[in-house]
Amino acid sequence: MSLNPSFQILKTESMTKKDFFRIIIKLFGLYSLVISLFTFVPQNISNLYIYRDELSFLLVLIGSFLLLIALFLFLLFQTDWIIDKLNLTANFDDDQIVLGNLNTNSIYTFAIILIGGFMVIDNFPILLMDLINELKLRTSNYSIPNHDTNYFWFAVNFLNVIIGYLLVTNCKSIASFLDKK
Repeated sequence: MSLNPSFQILKTESMTKKDFFRIIIKLFGLYSLVISLFTFVPQNISNLYIYRDELSFLLVLIGSFLLLIALFLFLLFQTDWIIDKLNLTANFDDDQIVLGNLNTNSIYTFAIILIGGFMVIDNFPILLMDLINELKLRTSNYSIPNHDTNYFWFAVNFLNVIIGYLLVTNCKSIASFLDKK
């Protein structure tokens, strides 16, 4: 008796609760880093021009940036310690979580694609509008008094689009890096 070759048994992947919380914590750390680096830091760098004479503002900015990096590294490399200290795996009926055909690498890949996609979707329209407005201004016969082009935010939006694109196109290698235990 032979089986029909088109008939395939679907293999379901399962992971432990600890593996699931590792994924969630690492993705939260990556998302927090991306959002903070590309919103918090540029906004405060643009404020640095206003508060350039105040040393305290510069120290707060550098301290915040270092704290952000430390938090990301802590979330990335100390996930087991966080899970144990917060007792996240307690009070569950079963130790296994059934995910169907998904494995941890595919979950990381999907999440990285979402993060990169959000970066592109959030910043591309602003970048495009800035380009169109600048083109209109430069080709117009009329001038706008006291108008200065803000190249800083143009560069920030451009970098966000490029980094979002790089996250989407390199999601598998980033996911395999995050999947290391």
